[in-house]
Parts: sequence; C-alpha cells; structure tokens
Amino acid sequence: MNKRRFFSLTTLWYAAFAAALSFVIPIIFIELNITDIQRMGIILFGINVLYALLSGLIVGVKTQPLVYLIFFPILFLIGVHFFFASFAYYFAVVYAIFAFLACGMVRR
Repeated sequence: MNKRRFFSLTTLWYAAFAAALSFVIPIIFIELNITDIQRMGIILFGINVLYALLSGLIVGVKTQPLVYLIFFPILFLIGVHFFFASFAYYFAVVYAIFAFLACGMVRR
C-alpha cells in the first residue's frame, strides 16, 4: 500500500469512527448513568460487534487495505483503559477477528 492511499480521507473516516466508538459512545453512556452491566452489554456486545462486522464488510466490498480494520481494535484497547474493566481487553481480539472474517467473506 502506498503512502498516498494510506494518508487519505478514507483513512481519516475509519479512524474517526473508530475513535467515536472507542471514546465518545462510552462517555455518553457514562453521562446517562447507565449501569455498568448494561453499558458493557450494549457497547461491547452490540454496537462494537456491529461496527466490526460492518467495517469488515465495507473494506471487503470496496477492496480497501486491510490496515483499516486494525484502527478500531487499537483505539478500543486505549479506550478500555479509561472506561471498562481489564477483561474487556480481550474484546479487541474478538473485534479484529470479526472484522477480518467479514472482510474475507465478501472479498473476491
């Protein structure tokens, strides 16, 4: 992958959505005083799984570089340090696996 393609607007969009899901969504849930169990269930098992699958599908359909699928798990690892318990680190691996599997399903 060349540098021009990596430093593009598409890269910025993937990074922005990954940052929003890793930092902004947990802050919103904390400010709404949602319990930890509900927050973990909705964010970890709902929103983040859907984003990992959708980003994998989009990267696969548009045949974009696979490095875009790494943005979310890396930013999620940073966000876990601030918003979740230590066991949530393992979810980064799960999200990466889901994203790569979804990408592999639709790529030719």
